[in-house]
Amino acid sequence: MHPARLLREALFGYHHRAIHLPRVERVSRALAAQIGRAGSLLDVGCGDGTVALAIGQAVGADRVEGVDIKLRPKTAIPVTPYDGKRLPFPDGAFEVVVISDVLHHCPEPRVVLREALRVSSRLVAIKDHFRFGKVSQAILLAMDVVGNAAPGVHVEGAYLSAGEWAALAKEAGARFTGLTWPLQIHDYPFRLITQDRLQFVARIERIKGEA
Repeated sequence: MHPARLLREALFGYHHRAIHLPRVERVSRALAAQIGRAGSLLDVGCGDGTVALAIGQAVGADRVEGVDIKLRPKTAIPVTPYDGKRLPFPDGAFEVVVISDVLHHCPEPRVVLREALRVSSRLVAIKDHFRFGKVSQAILLAMDVVGNAAPGVHVEGAYLSAGEWAALAKEAGARFTGLTWPLQIHDYPFRLITQDRLQFVARIERIKGEA
């Protein structure tokens, strides 16, 4: 095997063990805490489905599914192809919809959030980032590029401030009803770069009377 390929595979393997696996455990635990008990769950942009499976087990869901625009050959849950805009499910099809580190990849995050609220009968649980300025923007972009290199996911880099997140929820006819922040995702020394204050998990629910 070519030395460059060996190095690439070694780096991806180290990233999986040292960063990906702890992230799955901590993100799923934080999202499950915001959700509580739920019978069904849809993960938008689910990737390999490991986060959704862990959340589903934690909240007691009998039905756990995912959608993604880029299907992977092996997934932990059933995954339906998705065009990035319209979710292929009727209104209220799932009790809970999860969007984990996805909205900052979306050219139209409001459209995605509105769709998630449409197919959710109770709430939408989000894991994403807070942007605090140019330095945090650069850090988040670098993290995304590294973290999404192996699966080949496009990095949009559209990170929002806390105020912009609140405005996005309002535009989608919803509001934040729960927040875990700051959120530890990584261990030292990675935490020195990734910064807990840039990470959050939230619960979003429709405003009564909003369609």
